[in-house]
Amino acid sequence: MTSFIVYKRYFCTRTDISTVQTAPGLNLDQDKTMSISSNEILAVPHQRKSKNSQHKQALYDRTHDLVVLTRILIVGVLVLTYIYSNQVQTMINLLWNILLTSAIYNSVYFETWFTTFCYAFIIAIYPFVLHYIKPFEKYKIHQSVTYQHQSVLYLVWKAILYMAPLATMDTFIVKKYHGVQPDVWVEKRVDWIQTSRALPEMPPTVLQLIVHLIGSVLLFDLIFFFIHFSLHRNFWLYKTFHRYHHDHDVLHPHVTDQLTVTERLALVLSANFALKCFNSHPLTRTFFVPVFVFLLVENHTGYDIPLGIHRIIPFGILSGPVKHYNHHVNGERNYQPFLNYMDYIFIK
Repeated sequence: MTSFIVYKRYFCTRTDISTVQTAPGLNLDQDKTMSISSNEILAVPHQRKSKNSQHKQALYDRTHDLVVLTRILIVGVLVLTYIYSNQVQTMINLLWNILLTSAIYNSVYFETWFTTFCYAFIIAIYPFVLHYIKPFEKYKIHQSVTYQHQSVLYLVWKAILYMAPLATMDTFIVKKYHGVQPDVWVEKRVDWIQTSRALPEMPPTVLQLIVHLIGSVLLFDLIFFFIHFSLHRNFWLYKTFHRYHHDHDVLHPHVTDQLTVTERLALVLSANFALKCFNSHPLTRTFFVPVFVFLLVENHTGYDIPLGIHRIIPFGILSGPVKHYNHHVNGERNYQPFLNYMDYIFIK
């Protein structure tokens, strides 16, 4: 039986054949040379597609009309939002007035709680549904992809690990939002312990909400590229902070939060910095959280479904689960969380 020799470094997987991708079942973090039989290698020459690839392409071809229809619906919603912008603004104003009276929303811990809730909600429904509804099985990127159940105690422990450092910062740092008078911040600094946020009285406009939301996602994607790229290209950084994220036998959605405390803080603070750069309104930040969490979880599902966001948005602008799966398999390229244009600039 033909064998391939695969060399694994801490921060990058190499092979002696450029067209060979290692199967995700392999332990890619062993610090030694491994001999792997050919049935453990996904050898996919560029000049010919496997029957499985051809079958999957046929599936996507059959759903192409559905994807086009979805795009038309999204464009239609955007056009209607523009036409009826006054009515939409009225709803935003009403929502903001309701949130201003909410003790939970005014709490300094709201965004930490809300992010944890969104992650628990999304990962409990979206990947779970993909795993247990049989028709979706054919959209697995690789047959090893699965949904690995976690115990309730383990999930609670992970939530505590996530919230503890952020809640500590929430307690002692005065949150500054655009639209709030500086003298309010000065007044809040008198108290060492922060319990409530100073929120702006006016809501964002429809245009501000949309532009700042999209802009913040794109800016975060760019910022985290440099962090992620550095973690893979520096031996010490990879071993110390990022290796844990790649320490899995198969890709599954819970890998999304399989992060060291340092990397998790880098992720969250990068997102917060991107929002700050746009002076994003607290309501925009609230909409940002589920979008941000959903995109991260979807990247780690291991499913390439026809109505995935990366397929709905045309021209391959978004990387999507396939390219992120390849990143976890090979440890190379696709360092941006959502897009991939930086690969063409920095990686040859």
